[in-house]
Order: sequence, then structure tokens, then C-alpha cells
Amino acid sequence: MYSFVARQPILDAKMKTYAYELLFRKGLTNAFPNVSSEEATTSLLAEQFINQPIENLVGDKIAFVNFPYSLIIEGLASSLPRNKVVIEILEDATPNKELLASIKELKNFNYTIALDDFTLEPEWDPFLPYVDIIKFDWKLTPQDVIQNYIYNHFKEFKRIICLAEKIETYEEFEKAKKMGFKLFQGYFFSKPEIVKNKTISANQFFVSQLFNETLKDPINFEKVELILSQDQALTYRLLRYVNNVRYGSSDVISSIKHAVVFLGRDNLKRFVVLMWSTAMSEGKPSELSRMSLIRARFCESLAKRKRGSIDFHEAFMGGLLSLLDAMMDKPFDDILGTLPIGERIKSALIDKKGELAFYLGLVVDYENLNWSRLKARVTMLGITEQNVIDIYLEAAQWANTLLSEM
Repeated sequence: MYSFVARQPILDAKMKTYAYELLFRKGLTNAFPNVSSEEATTSLLAEQFINQPIENLVGDKIAFVNFPYSLIIEGLASSLPRNKVVIEILEDATPNKELLASIKELKNFNYTIALDDFTLEPEWDPFLPYVDIIKFDWKLTPQDVIQNYIYNHFKEFKRIICLAEKIETYEEFEKAKKMGFKLFQGYFFSKPEIVKNKTISANQFFVSQLFNETLKDPINFEKVELILSQDQALTYRLLRYVNNVRYGSSDVISSIKHAVVFLGRDNLKRFVVLMWSTAMSEGKPSELSRMSLIRARFCESLAKRKRGSIDFHEAFMGGLLSLLDAMMDKPFDDILGTLPIGERIKSALIDKKGELAFYLGLVVDYENLNWSRLKARVTMLGITEQNVIDIYLEAAQWANTLLSEM
């Protein structure tokens, strides 16, 4: 499965890239698809910010992300890493008290706010103290009107940066600079570029269960943990989401329960909304998903049995994530580098070192019927080959039962 996004550079007066605006796409056709702005934004957030590190797409630059009114009011923007995004309020948003309160809250958390295709209407005046960037449509609004607005309004708000979009010629670029614009966007610089990425599917069955659980009041966090633990795509996306919202925190995540507790009720609900909005078009779990579940259960059972240095929650997560490299066609170095997980899991998956790596090596030997290596490992663990067979068969039965309920 693949995700698609168009990115268009935003440049400064020296024609150096300042940021990229991200534009949702459903395929290689470079045009906005026939979907609502809400669907476009939620899909873009799930695919580009949760399914992978946003740095893969924009490098060390920031990303402009379009937000319709409803998603701002629902608080979805706060699920993004504040140091990597500009929250761009779409031009058809209603400038009412609810929107103003939401923008004030975002500013309290140091988000950068932009107004898209600014209409110059006086209803937006109360918003100006909280706005960092205003985008003017060079084609839609007469230039003398833009210039008069900037002159009359920005004496008080000198910190606001003006961005001219739809610049198509060098002459327009030079004229916009003389008018005081600091940022520029348009076909003169670059058309939006389509970027295609491998992605993994979160299973509809588990997302539906998760959605139902988070509708309850109070939320049963133990049930939420149980649901998340049964789907490796959901676990991976949960960790990506945690990484986005943990700005300024040095906490590492040692288990699924830890991740859920770290998020808390509101952020957990926002995560589930994102998953729900994108999962309903996705298919059934693959064989790699089944193998991931078996490995998770297998490693968990070994950790419980041996009571060594690795906690069984960590062992389960390590097993669940152990096939992400195959699912995403990327090395673990790239996948795990930005996830807030403990060093023991990273060491096991990347360097093949530690107790968890030994458990994973044992289950891989079983999968590959490598009996000579398996015998050596079980001797070191102080268990029998029959113990391993029983643990694996129980794990397989557990995984098959889960998948048969979908």
C-alpha cells in the first residue's frame, strides 16, 4: 500500500526554501481529489505524520498543513509536532468565537498560525494578534487593495509575515518583494511535486473496536491497551503519534500501556479519530501481520517464563514490531530512529543484541526450521525443544483466533 502527497516549496526573498506546503493526493495525478477538506487533512496527517517521520518528507524545513474549521475546533492540530508545522486555516473557515478560542489555545502551545487566501474581511481583525503568517492570493485580490491593507493593518502587527501565493513570473516576484512580502509560493518557483511512500494498513476490525472503546465514559484503558496490542500497524502508528505530541519530553516508551497513559484521554481520542478516518478503506491483515502477532505472543511468553532483564510488555512490543522492516521496505535504522521506544527494543531490532534479540532469534529459527540453532538456543535458556514448540503453537493459536474474529 502506498500514500501520496504533493509538496510545493515556499521560498524567501533570496529564493531559498523556507518551508513546504503539503497537499493531499490519492494517486500520481497532481490535482486535488474529489474529497472533502476534512478527509484530505485527516488522511494527510495519518499518512505523512503518523505513518512515518515528517522529516522524511520535508527534511529540516517546516510543513504548512491546511486545516478546515471543524478540525481546528476539534483540536486535531495539536496532534502535530509544533516545531515542524504551520497550521494553515483555510479561507472558508468561519471567523467566530469558537475558532478564535481554538487558535488562542494553539498559540499557548507555541504553534505557528497562518491564514490561507486571506479575504481582508474585518471579521478577521480579532485574530491578527495570534496570527504569524498571512497568505494573499496574488491573482484573486487586486494588488493595490493588498498594499493598502498591509499599510493600514500591519503597523500594529509588524511581526506578521506576508506570503504571496500564485506567483507565476519574475516580474510578479519582484513586485511582491517591493510591497513588503517576505515569503513566496507559485508556479514561477515550482509546481507541486508528488511524493509516493510505502505505508502499512491498520486493520479495520481493531480500529472499529478502538473507536467504540474511546466513545465510552470513562474510557477503559486496559481494553484500549489490549486492542492496540493486537495490531502491529496500530502500535507503530501509536508510537509515531506519541513522538509527535511528546515535544520537549525525554520519556521513552517501554510498553503499549505506557504509550496510552502518556497520551491521556484527549490525545488518545484524537489518535483514534485519525485512525478511524483512514482505516475504513483498508484491507484485511497480511501474512506478515499474522507472523508479527505470533512473534509478539511468543516473546511475551518467553519473557514471563524466564523472568530475565526484559519485561514481558517490552518483549511483546518488540515481537510486534519485528517485521516492520519487511512491511515498510525500510531498514530498522530508518524506522525506529525517531520512535520514542526504549534502547532494549531498538538494540534487539537494529543491532540484534540483548535478551529480546535472543528470543526473536529463537522464534526465527523455529519459523525457518533451523533445528541445530534452535537446539543451541534452548540449551542456553534452560528449556526443552518441546517447551518451544508448545509456546509457538499457543502463540499461533492465539493469533489465528484473533484474525478469525475479523
